[in-house]
Amino acid sequence: MERRTRGSVMNAYLKFIKRKWGKEGLEQCLSDLGLDNMFKDGQYYHNEIHENLLRWISREKGLEYVEEGGKFVIQNLGIVAWMVRFANVKTIVKRFPKNYSEIYTFGRVEIEYPDEKHITLRFYEVNFIEEACTAWKGVCEGGLEMTKTKGIVKETKCRRKGDEYCEYAIEL
Repeated sequence: MERRTRGSVMNAYLKFIKRKWGKEGLEQCLSDLGLDNMFKDGQYYHNEIHENLLRWISREKGLEYVEEGGKFVIQNLGIVAWMVRFANVKTIVKRFPKNYSEIYTFGRVEIEYPDEKHITLRFYEVNFIEEACTAWKGVCEGGLEMTKTKGIVKETKCRRKGDEYCEYAIEL
C-alpha cells in the first residue's frame, strides 16, 4: 500500500515553519525541498513529502522543533482543532484511531486505558524516521495542552529500534 498523507498536515507544518522562521524560512524550506507553496487540504500526497518536511525542520533548526511542530499541527488543523478545545482528553483519544485513518492511508493506531491515570497509544507501521517519532510525541503533548490536561508523554517503544510498534505512554 502506498503511504499517503492529507495535504492539511503538510499545510500545517508549512504554517508552523512560516510562523516560527518567517516568510524567508518558509521560502527556504520550499526551495530546499522543491515544493510549491501549499497543498490541497482534502487531497492525499506521498508521505515522503511529510517526512521531508520533518527532516528539514530537524536538519535546519533542530529535533526539538519537530516536537514543537507536532504540537502546532494538532492545535492548528482547522475545525477539528477548534472542536477539541471543548472536549476532554479521553474523548479525543477515543476518536483518535478513526481520525488517524482519515488523515493517513497507512498504519493504524490502537488505544489502551490501563487505568484512570494512564493512556497508551500504539502506532503500527507509522513511524519510519526518527523525526516522525518525535513529531507524534509533540502531537500527544499538544493534545494534552489543547484539552487543558496536565500530563507527561513518554515514548516507551519504538518500531525503528526493533519493537513491533511505537508506543507513547501518557500519565495524567
